[in-house]
Amino acid sequence: MLLMHLCFLMTQVEATIKVPAIIVFGDSTVDAGNNNHVPTLARSNFKPYGRDFEGGKPTGRFCNGRLATDFFSEALGIKPFIPAYLDPGYSIEDFATGVTFASAGTGYDNLTSQLTNVIPLWKQIEYFKDYKAKLSTYLGKTKAEETIQQALFVTSLGTNDFVVDYYVSPSRPSQFTIEEYQNFLVGIAEEFIREMYTLGARRVAVAGLPPIGCLPVIRSVNFNAEMGGCREDLNNLARDFGGKVSGIVSKLSRELKGTKMVFLDLLDKPLQIIRNPHLYEAIYVPAIIVFGDSTVDAGNNNHVPTALRSNFPPYGRDLEGGKPTGRFCNGRLTTDFASEALGLKPLLPAYLDPAYGIEDFATGVTFASAGSGYDNLTAQLSNVIPLWKQLENFKDYKTKLSNYLGKTKAEETLQQAVFVISMGTNDFILNYYAFPSRPSEFTIEGYQNFLVGILEKFIREIYTLGARRVGVVGLPPIGCLPIVRVVNSESCREELNNMARDFGGRVKGVLSKLKRELKGTTMAFLNLLDEALQVIRNPHLYGFENVVKGCCGTGTFEVGYACHEPDPFTCTNASTYVFWDSVHATEAFYHIMADRLLKIALPQLS
Repeated sequence: MLLMHLCFLMTQVEATIKVPAIIVFGDSTVDAGNNNHVPTLARSNFKPYGRDFEGGKPTGRFCNGRLATDFFSEALGIKPFIPAYLDPGYSIEDFATGVTFASAGTGYDNLTSQLTNVIPLWKQIEYFKDYKAKLSTYLGKTKAEETIQQALFVTSLGTNDFVVDYYVSPSRPSQFTIEEYQNFLVGIAEEFIREMYTLGARRVAVAGLPPIGCLPVIRSVNFNAEMGGCREDLNNLARDFGGKVSGIVSKLSRELKGTKMVFLDLLDKPLQIIRNPHLYEAIYVPAIIVFGDSTVDAGNNNHVPTALRSNFPPYGRDLEGGKPTGRFCNGRLTTDFASEALGLKPLLPAYLDPAYGIEDFATGVTFASAGSGYDNLTAQLSNVIPLWKQLENFKDYKTKLSNYLGKTKAEETLQQAVFVISMGTNDFILNYYAFPSRPSEFTIEGYQNFLVGILEKFIREIYTLGARRVGVVGLPPIGCLPIVRVVNSESCREELNNMARDFGGRVKGVLSKLKRELKGTTMAFLNLLDEALQVIRNPHLYGFENVVKGCCGTGTFEVGYACHEPDPFTCTNASTYVFWDSVHATEAFYHIMADRLLKIALPQLS
């Protein structure tokens, strides 16, 4: 259930909102070890629990590793795991950015917690009040109140009220019908949310029940179903209860001023996965191999004689150490985030960077060059690395990889690696629309076909070299780049966006063709255009304030050497901007795109 929880949290509560802390109430799904410090048998502070946690440590999480709330905290840029409030190894300095009061075995019903001698919900509230007082002392009253109001409150419980209490102990069934018991629990949930509101909570996520009829402990005693199938009556109960909780969340959202609340449906999507597990198998990716332009260049241009570089401040100012690496961004790129999300490494190195060797490149490398394109002429205009040369560098890499891993292992790595191609923008804005050569040879439709033909030939060649998983990124909304807007009264040029959409359709068509023709391949077209336009047209939903100008300088024309550190107009907080300079996006925007594009790509590349 770990990845399922995370999926729904990420879907229904955007990861781009500013969240200073995550505050958690609930049961074993979100208990990080509070039960280690109460006299109960409902504990998991022993092996093999935690065997995949950092250091193989059993922390008290009922899991082999981290919980959904841990991953969610990390995704929001807070910290990699949320500590238990009763753990003496932590203090208010740690809890200020996230804490869990949850207790395995508890529920909405006080009787549920009594059955296993764990922490009831009312006691979790008392711990929160104690936490709030400590937070005021630590941060000051005003800052503490702001933190609480902006924090995300997550509540995940209810399962034990049914599987440990109602269906096991005789007390509640003698008092309530099942429908009455649901209403009883929902009333407690409503009272809890109202109390949290009086204590400062404004952002609240309430999880529904999982498919409890499919839990292994239920299946093992379901003798009436063939081969221990799910108990659909219990799943229907969970759906009914979820509907009641969702109704309360909607009601309170209207009644409690200034609140933002979501109901997290943990039933239907998990059921899809349980019923069709083959469609959701995890994808193993040993490496990411990247070709492209400035959107994915991690510093290759630092090592070629070109003016198209970014290895100076303020580029890289939000990377660890504030180091300008040659990325055309204030921080990390989409491929960096994708690498980390796939469990590889947080930064993909540039192949020409002498600080790295084949042992680093074995799990991911970028051959990309800012200013490059599909068209060789595009690269010539800026004296950067053309696509054919990136391919030659890849062949050199393949030889080194074979020497490092051995031929068989190297071939397996390449076949399972994800190959990413991200280019094309420069072919239009630096070449076709800026110089007369290509327009004299091609109509715009003819030039698009010319580029797609190059892409097709390139994919066929990397296929012969071992590539089997290929993702091609479409063009961004080039009509909305600040450098384009500045000459269009700050409005997007929709004819350029439409051209980008048309080109994307052609790329998608050739990928479909190649997928049919090249045996054993999986391919994905990554639609950057529509995903990015959603953000640009609704920036407030994603935490952005400025989509018209870049952060660097005036944000209208600065790129490369024109974007330099002493400029007094450069913004102080790039996370509120979609664009970093007049052409390139910020780290915050790339992070969003990585999340979106991974969701598109992984099902297609598995």
